[in-house]
Amino acid sequence: MEKSVRVLAAAVLGTASVYAVVLTFRQLYKHFKTQSRKRQKRKRTNLEIHLISTPEEWQNQLVMLTEHLKIMKVVGLDCEWVSDHMTGHRSQVALLQMATTSGLCLLVRLCHMGSLIPQTLKDVLADPSILKVGVAVKDDGKKLTKDYGMVVQGCVDLRHLLTRVRHKYKCDASLQGLAEGVLGVTMDKRREIRCSDWEAHTLSAEQVDYAAADGQVGVDVFTKLVLTKLTGGDPGDLVWSMQGVDREDVWRLARAMCQGIVDIGYRHSGTPRRSQTSAKQTEKPGVEKGRAYSARARPLYHNCQLQAPDGQPLCTCDIRKAEWYIEKQLGDKVCDMPLTVRLRFEPSGRPESESNYYLQEKENICVVCGNNDTYTRKFVVPQEYRKYFPPLLKDHRSHDVLLLCPPCHQVSSNHDAILRQDLAVECDAPIDSGPGCRSVQNQDLMKIRSAAKALTLSRAQIPEARVNVLEKTLMDFYGVTSLTDDLLEMAVNMDTRIFNSDYVPHGKKVVEHFKQKAELWAFERRWRKNFVETMKPQFLPPLWSIEHHHNGVQSTH
Repeated sequence: MEKSVRVLAAAVLGTASVYAVVLTFRQLYKHFKTQSRKRQKRKRTNLEIHLISTPEEWQNQLVMLTEHLKIMKVVGLDCEWVSDHMTGHRSQVALLQMATTSGLCLLVRLCHMGSLIPQTLKDVLADPSILKVGVAVKDDGKKLTKDYGMVVQGCVDLRHLLTRVRHKYKCDASLQGLAEGVLGVTMDKRREIRCSDWEAHTLSAEQVDYAAADGQVGVDVFTKLVLTKLTGGDPGDLVWSMQGVDREDVWRLARAMCQGIVDIGYRHSGTPRRSQTSAKQTEKPGVEKGRAYSARARPLYHNCQLQAPDGQPLCTCDIRKAEWYIEKQLGDKVCDMPLTVRLRFEPSGRPESESNYYLQEKENICVVCGNNDTYTRKFVVPQEYRKYFPPLLKDHRSHDVLLLCPPCHQVSSNHDAILRQDLAVECDAPIDSGPGCRSVQNQDLMKIRSAAKALTLSRAQIPEARVNVLEKTLMDFYGVTSLTDDLLEMAVNMDTRIFNSDYVPHGKKVVEHFKQKAELWAFERRWRKNFVETMKPQFLPPLWSIEHHHNGVQSTH
């Protein structure tokens, strides 16, 4: 009996120990969950949240929203809706979130407005000059169009923008991943909130915080990516204060960074990753991973000398040009150090004095910081403009080709993008929209392709009357009385883009603008001044000058 009691007591104690361990794990889980919630607190301290359920409430907040968008015309945009847990069917968008860079967050309860959605709200969404940023923001726009007939333009997927800040941040492609990787903020993505009733009569405090965070994090990620590009490094908490930063400069760079990715959906790459071995085999020597340009494999300046037949120095040149004159028997080698070639023919022009830029020897170093390890060419006047210059200016461009190390080159390119955006406005030469597009989407062709896709992918789910309308649309377009599978496949794969007959390249339009005003020299000078003032180079070649004129250029304006 005594033995049985001891066994029973041991069993009870063992069970109690297990129960204690379970309690301990639960306590630990609760502790870590609490700590996680603490980390989820936003770094932004000036967040101002407004719930909007009626057209009148929207109109009251519109004045404040307009004020916030005077300079930084961008909002973080997101949507919430209710889905059937059994069928997965999505109800109409219930909540629209819009947040500004200054911390204003509007939560618009569309489900309470119904058909009374204000026209001014539709105008904000349809305005392409106001960027709407987020993850899969284009898809949110499509939902708003389908549910409420609201057109959403100016969408920028943050995952596209992330690729323009090359390898500065390592994060996955979700909004939560961007928040952690770019902002260092952990978002609350608990399922019980994410999948809660967004059509409820009253939203809970947790729902409001969740919804506001989704909108605000989107625009904060956007701002930090732009500031990273502007500063050339991690701007830290500057994203929340913007202290000491010219917002107009930030906005000009933001528009420049968004060129070509506005209203473009994001697709995950289906290409499998290569192994490290195969990747190394295909890497080009001298090309740094993640850089859009390569470091030079050879010096830019060889400082070889060209002489006129009487021995007068004409200019310096690279070694290949000097050897070409010798090989073609157009010149004779005078000496090897430095390689000097005397021409056998009279050149078309001679330097007016020995104080000539083209006679000076130049160092192979970054003209900004003096780095001589790696460098690449910097076109002070970008090629997209220079190629439309008159021959005299275009043929004598070496004055405006300098050397920069990769970090300085990146910073300089950021400043160039701001001036480029200014020129787009000043010269009415759009870069990424309207007449600035080489091709445009033909709306009629898009309807044909959309009809073919619907019949190919979803015929069984489409009402018969709608099927008949879609089929008639396609038959009328192709002039046939019946549809074949080949015809449907052709329609699905058709190119809906057409050449824009009004297209004029941005660079050409800008150069023509200054030609007509006889200010092409001033335009060239403006780019040089932009480079000097923004980069403050300390190692420019001797006689390099903002005021440099080529012989005869005054008469070629």
